[in-house]
Amino acid sequence: MALLALGMTAAPLVSCAHAKRPYVTTCPPPRAVFVIGDKRIAASHCSDEYIAQPTETVHVGQRIEVVTRAGEAMPFSDDQRVLREVSRTRDRRTAAFQALRPGHAGLDLHYGPPCPDSEGTGESTAPRHPGTNLCVLLPIRVIG
Repeated sequence: MALLALGMTAAPLVSCAHAKRPYVTTCPPPRAVFVIGDKRIAASHCSDEYIAQPTETVHVGQRIEVVTRAGEAMPFSDDQRVLREVSRTRDRRTAAFQALRPGHAGLDLHYGPPCPDSEGTGESTAPRHPGTNLCVLLPIRVIG
């Protein structure tokens, strides 16, 4: 009888091993996710704080999609000549930005002070403009 009971409980455990997400987390969804081609960049971590990302390089014409969690601010381009918002959903949680010409731009947000910690160093980043609360969340380098 014990073997029969063991066999009955082992089957569901084995089937769980094939699930796409075989783990459970208590972390909230990211505050913002940047999608560049096949790459997804979460701009927050489990403690629910924003994380400033390293510079991403994109090509002229390429799009960056930004998806925010409900209630979060949408980052905005600090140089519309280089990186311009081209669409936004009605619920204002998803926007697409397109690289227009070579140069540097940032997807910024109102935050702080201090600005969010930097991915990789964990140190606070400086505001884009001294005396403001505009912080770069994702610096972008556009190439031809």
